[in-house]
Amino acid sequence: MKTVIILMSMWLSVSCLSAQKVFTQQELESVFNPVLVENAQALLRFEPIEINAGVLSEDDKPQVYTFTCTNVSKKRIVVTRISTTCGCTDAHIDHAVMNPGDKAVVSVTYNPFGQPGKLFTKAFVYTDISEKQPVAALSIVGKVTPSSALWKDYKYAMGNLRIRTKTVSFGAVSTGMHRVEKIACANAGNEVLRIGAVKGFLPEFIRLSTEPEVLEPGQEGYLILELDGGKIPGAKGKKQFNVLLDGISA
Repeated sequence: MKTVIILMSMWLSVSCLSAQKVFTQQELESVFNPVLVENAQALLRFEPIEINAGVLSEDDKPQVYTFTCTNVSKKRIVVTRISTTCGCTDAHIDHAVMNPGDKAVVSVTYNPFGQPGKLFTKAFVYTDISEKQPVAALSIVGKVTPSSALWKDYKYAMGNLRIRTKTVSFGAVSTGMHRVEKIACANAGNEVLRIGAVKGFLPEFIRLSTEPEVLEPGQEGYLILELDGGKIPGAKGKKQFNVLLDGISA
């Protein structure tokens, strides 16, 4: 059998091909900045409305911030739910049913892990007065610095996937050769990652997988690229190609 020598290198690109609805600016505003119920300040008074968390690190444990509210109306008010603008934030109230003059505390827990950059998250408080319009919008602002320990060796970010390199060289490859290359990677997010390659953007002589198959939040692993020399086309020369990764929100 004739030996075919091919020098191959690979650049990883990111693609998120799942169908997504295109929201209008008005729809986005209704979610991230809904209009408060009329005369909201005459119903429940919150102190404070905004908290500056200062500078946090991804390495910090979840932080809890409290907002005190008082029923300044003349009627009984029931807090039905509290929604947040980020999955990194959770909120609850210690007393949902408030008679006139009653006080309650809203606790907002913020997890900085996987959230480097500007910190800006909101919690919207809804009551039995209106299920569509909140009575208050509580804000936490600040900054989150990247982890100094977990991801310092991972230079490239693709959504929540961190990788050490975007280029792989298989070197000289013959038709009968089987070769495996690995790229160290890590899941820097709060949800599991199942990484694959988009069909049509991966040559038939390359197989991509991850080890482990599912990357849990905070878990390190490998992108594994297996080359089957028996499937390489019969032309000599240098080959370069991109691989589009699926399973990443980026």
